[in-house]
Amino acid sequence: MRILLVHPPQRLGRAQRGLENIMPPLSLLYLASSLKKAGHEVKLLDLYASPRPPEEELTAMTGFKPELAGFATYPGSIDETYRLVKALRAASPKTFQVLGGLYASYLPEIALSQCPADAAVLGEGEVTVVELAAAVAADAPLAKVAGLCYRKHNATFRSAPRAPLLNIDALPWPAYDLLDFDAYRLPPTRAVSRGRVSSVLSARGCNFNCSFCSHHYGYFCHIRRRSPEDVVEEMRHVARMYAVKEFRFEDCAFTADPARAKKICALLHERLPGTAWNCDVRADTASDELFAAMRSAGCSRVFLGVETGSQKMLGELGANKDIRLDQVRNTVKLAKKHGMRINCSFVLGLPGETQETALESLKFALELDPDYAMFAALMPVVGSRIFDQAVKEGKIDPVTYRGGHYLASYSNPKDLVTMSSLSAQELVRLMRGFNKEFYGRPAYLLRRLLSVRSLGELRSLADGAAHIFPL
Repeated sequence: MRILLVHPPQRLGRAQRGLENIMPPLSLLYLASSLKKAGHEVKLLDLYASPRPPEEELTAMTGFKPELAGFATYPGSIDETYRLVKALRAASPKTFQVLGGLYASYLPEIALSQCPADAAVLGEGEVTVVELAAAVAADAPLAKVAGLCYRKHNATFRSAPRAPLLNIDALPWPAYDLLDFDAYRLPPTRAVSRGRVSSVLSARGCNFNCSFCSHHYGYFCHIRRRSPEDVVEEMRHVARMYAVKEFRFEDCAFTADPARAKKICALLHERLPGTAWNCDVRADTASDELFAAMRSAGCSRVFLGVETGSQKMLGELGANKDIRLDQVRNTVKLAKKHGMRINCSFVLGLPGETQETALESLKFALELDPDYAMFAALMPVVGSRIFDQAVKEGKIDPVTYRGGHYLASYSNPKDLVTMSSLSAQELVRLMRGFNKEFYGRPAYLLRRLLSVRSLGELRSLADGAAHIFPL
């Protein structure tokens, strides 16, 4: 069977696009490898990394003559997905179309009511999509395929739920051969090399339950880990076959299990020396030994979700994040000690946020003085507990809600759903003011300029300045 997998476009301005992660879509690549293993012919159309005019999008989809087409769904680009599904339906009525990803998993009935797709995969899709392809090819009942929401007689039905895959080492590596690696890049706040980059995933799920995050959805707050040996062998393969020089670990928190993280670092140091990589870290697992091992293995930058400079807001009132500010201070100190650049993110507008707690975040960011800090206004993300709360309170209509980034650093006041006593206009004013105050410091600007090593990096910094200091 010919199967097309589509990563939808997102319409961004030049400066905003320059600050975005444009990385290989691992979720689609895992689906592709599972489908190829089952004997199907698969094509990936990544319209996010390589945007094109609508007429060329349709030509690329129909030219493959797909018998089944799968579309990723994200809240910020769901209307683009709907548009593509409608266009393909008009041009190729017999192609079976299926939605997948966060939005379709969490709101499948709504997604299917807005476009003529035939079904939605709920949660992890590697096993489900292979069974779905077999059912479509045999014209068999979809009710027998677990993990689906599907149409029948102008109504939608759900099949039995599918449990998350426990042994993720059993999955084939992502189908990297479907990629044009030259289309991908890290943003200036994360990139180190000027060579090709790739994503890698060493674990799925998250053991934590932060109120603003959706990573726990479908995983029941349960993490599944790959063997360190398999992770490093995959990275060696990608580096060797596709000349990739830098990796981004897409794990929710690479350092959640310090012993395992150190094992991966030891293997990278031994088997893939000289390769740069970056990851997300947790403040409560940072240690001198761990960060030394990471730096020795090639880790050049780390990302830390600080969320707020108010200890009260870190608790159940706001983020529901079991982290202490002294642990954050220690993590930033360790990153600097071991020569790793560190990015810290802060979210404004969590439930319980006040002018005073917001100012605590700015004060804390200035005290930490990381290489990069991002202040963002809260945008409830589909799948998070705050999203559910906003729906329950009547603040969000899930049919029309289009919250793009759940931490909306590019928000306009009209896009924001306020979950605190601060108005949308006040949150945007604080967000923009804090970013300007952090990045407008003369000493910081001088440090950043002195760190520039290429014309490309200078251009990226200019894009960042255009975002923070618009004319």
